[in-house]
Amino acid sequence: MMNSNNKKKISTSADRLATCALICGLAGVICSFFYLPISLMSGGNYPTGLICGVMGILLAVMSRRADERPKKAFRGRAIAGIVFGCIAIGLTFFFFYALINYYDALKDPVMGPQINELLNRLQQQFQEQLNEQQPSLAPGGSAAALFFRI
Repeated sequence: MMNSNNKKKISTSADRLATCALICGLAGVICSFFYLPISLMSGGNYPTGLICGVMGILLAVMSRRADERPKKAFRGRAIAGIVFGCIAIGLTFFFFYALINYYDALKDPVMGPQINELLNRLQQQFQEQLNEQQPSLAPGGSAAALFFRI
């Protein structure tokens, strides 16, 4: 006899779209947090958090329209995709605003040199900490001895 509890759940296109919406929304939030550092390091402007957030919202709306049930409702993953997508869009705009204010502060004749001095000090401290954490090889020492602390 077959057990009726062992039925496989069939994944519909609405379920798949809702899952993709959730993934895009989460990817958008993660990319939004890296927007400011990447923009400062590369000098470019790559709003991937904004793009992923918008895609998450669009995929959630598409999942609702692809739902075959009589009462079309958003699935839980689609709602989470919308929420994360909105958070990603908001974070991207916040970090873009912070980046604009940073560049405006650098142009200021009084604040610009102070900010540069602060950043140079932070960079020197960071380099000193990295040098302290990386012990140098003694003459005649091996990398394996350093790695295994022999």
